[in-house]
Amino acid sequence: MLAFMEETNNCEASWEVSSANNGAECMEEEDELDTSMHDNFNGDSGPCEPTSGMSFPSMDAVKSFYRQYASRMGFGFMIRNSRRKRDGKLHYFILACSREGNRAPGTLRALPTIKNNCEARITVSLKEDGLWYIMKAILDHSHELNPTKGMMFKVKKNSNMHVERTIEINHEAKVEMKNTIQSLVCDVGQYENLSFVEQDVRNHVKKERRTIGKEGDGKALMSYFLRMQEQNRNFFYDVDLDDVFRVKNVFWVDARSRATYDSFGDVVTFDTTYLTNKYNLPFVSFVGVNHHGQYVLLGCGLLSSEDTESFVWLFESWLRCMSGNPPEGIVTDQCKAIQNAVRLVFPTTRHRWCLWHIMKKIPEKLKTLTDYNKNIKNAMKSVVYNTRSQAEFEDQWDHFVKGFNLQDNEWLTDLYSERHRWVPIFLKKDFWAGMSITERGENIHPFFEGYINSTTTLQHFLYLYDNALHDKVEKEFEADLRSFNTIIRCGSNSMIEKQFQSSYTHAKFNEVQAEFRAKINCSVSLKCVEASICTYDVLEDIIVGGQPREANFEVVFDRDNHDVSCKCLLFEFKGIMCRHSLIVFAQERVKQVPSKYILPRWSKNIKWRHSYTKSSYDPIQLKPQVQRFDTLCKDFYDVAEVAAEFEDVTHFLQNSLCELKGKVLSIAASTHRPLLLPK
Repeated sequence: MLAFMEETNNCEASWEVSSANNGAECMEEEDELDTSMHDNFNGDSGPCEPTSGMSFPSMDAVKSFYRQYASRMGFGFMIRNSRRKRDGKLHYFILACSREGNRAPGTLRALPTIKNNCEARITVSLKEDGLWYIMKAILDHSHELNPTKGMMFKVKKNSNMHVERTIEINHEAKVEMKNTIQSLVCDVGQYENLSFVEQDVRNHVKKERRTIGKEGDGKALMSYFLRMQEQNRNFFYDVDLDDVFRVKNVFWVDARSRATYDSFGDVVTFDTTYLTNKYNLPFVSFVGVNHHGQYVLLGCGLLSSEDTESFVWLFESWLRCMSGNPPEGIVTDQCKAIQNAVRLVFPTTRHRWCLWHIMKKIPEKLKTLTDYNKNIKNAMKSVVYNTRSQAEFEDQWDHFVKGFNLQDNEWLTDLYSERHRWVPIFLKKDFWAGMSITERGENIHPFFEGYINSTTTLQHFLYLYDNALHDKVEKEFEADLRSFNTIIRCGSNSMIEKQFQSSYTHAKFNEVQAEFRAKINCSVSLKCVEASICTYDVLEDIIVGGQPREANFEVVFDRDNHDVSCKCLLFEFKGIMCRHSLIVFAQERVKQVPSKYILPRWSKNIKWRHSYTKSSYDPIQLKPQVQRFDTLCKDFYDVAEVAAEFEDVTHFLQNSLCELKGKVLSIAASTHRPLLLPK
């Protein structure tokens, strides 16, 4: 059950009431390391030593002063504790050396610790005049200080907003962490000039992920749906509630995916994986194949359970979204609940199981046999993959079962009774849009490969989902552009090859060309002729299990209308003309194939409806400060690009920026909290 209700955040800092300030009640905050990443100070000309009686206009000014001092001296510090009055206003805090305190007693393993009972600290209090005063300063440390390694201390591990945005943008673009670090090193000249270490970069990425996930699962999901529907009213979502109005299941599909289904919804694959959260949600997706053979998203859902009722609700919602038009074929995992739901909601749809999913189960299902060994798996794979007719499969399966004494194995018996759902030779007579019979990625749907996996949290998934959607649309656009503006040269002078060249997308024409090249492995002989019907035997040299073999394929050709059919069933299954038919066309001197063999589905000349429909992307919800920073940077880059062309203009800009920096600091200090800019 998805209890998508507003949640209390239990990760807030804990507080306790204590007595201070002449008995007035106040709030004391637990220890907090100074992890601010927004100020980057150069300690080369650091401040004087802190002394009792020094005053500052704000708490941030105190921290900035002590941060520079700690960097120059070579130690880290933390906010030891702080106190607030009843009105919630902070009035007291302590900045202590990070090596303050001792290891907790009772530790079983002697792990490294920074604790050294150091008492160095400053105690700061807010007075009635509005200034912050250092009430007490202890400067002696119980350990050696090392200014040359200041960057390794927490106090020094700070980055400015430019660094933060570089980290965040690179992470969004899936740039490897080590490459991000290297780019930052190049930016400052050498590693020693960095004011942070690699672990700080990783921590910042984790922190941003936690920020993305602050909203509760249900609230984040519903907020996403509403934002998407505001962008495009054709964004569809459906929510299934239980008897007490808690969310059980959800389904959604964007406007572009709905339009895509009109063109490429003939064959759909349905898959489930799991997202990591307290609900352990099954994430489900509907995916099709476009004219380039690329995966296209046709809908997503989150289910409370994998039972027939949930799948029926999901399929009915999806069908309603797609104007009541079911797919011609659907590929799913072997699952009784899914099978029941498909039968109830899509009674006219061909239903096929994922062969990869079945073959993966062989060791699990058969390992309890006392005589189980890898020969059983290899023998079963040979029967499934290498038989070229249904009769041959029946014969080889019987031989396999009896040979290993598996006649009474319930799993194999059930599989055999449903062989029309998973054995390749029983599936090839129908069109499956080139969806592989044998291959699948482990626990990752092909559409989301590289984006999500079983460790992805629900809230982070919404962010990655948009990335995947955007990237797939871009890849389709690029493939459209290549197919329209460039030409793949023919490998022969065949007019038939030119026919496909002018009609098909590059990806599909490449598949056709592979069949043309494979004709070299084939020899053809006329078997018999009855009226206009010619039957040919095409002998092909193939490799099976690393061994050369000869395979015979019967091709029937009609000289009146140029109809052709091959026992390999490649055209029926993938919509691509096979090598055996092509060699018969060449033998019969056919110059143009009938139009029915050039499928519009693979055409590069059709303007597909979905290509005119904009996808709904959720803009990244940046904090206002980050939005302002990005806007300013863009303006600065535009000015810098012009100024950099001329030395005198560069000097003018540098002088102007120095003057502008002073004005900005002055305005900020007079109207907001005091700021210190990086040098």
